Amino acid sequence: MSSTLIVQLDMRTLCQEADLTADCVIEIVEHGIVEPSGRTPDEWLFDDQAPLLARRAAKLRQELELEWEGVALAMELLQEVRQLRSENVMLRQRLGRFIQA
Repeated sequence: MSSTLIVQLDMRTLCQEADLTADCVIEIVEHGIVEPSGRTPDEWLFDDQAPLLARRAAKLRQELELEWEGVALAMELLQEVRQLRSENVMLRQRLGRFIQA
């Protein structure tokens, strides 16, 4: 029997891991960049990908001087590009099998 470890971080831990203030994390959540479970910041629990996403968002905001709306759009587009690249690799591998056969 295999078990899956689910990591959940509270607000304080996320802030420490991402090196961000609580106000910054609240902005990130309000713009849908990171989606915690729980209704209020005191109850929020984040998955183990949240620190990475939050750091990326804060870096985009700082380096490109974007508003949070722009950061949310940029993050969404970057995720879409990663997904399309992954699909492209998979499809090329499948195609390669047919061409060599």
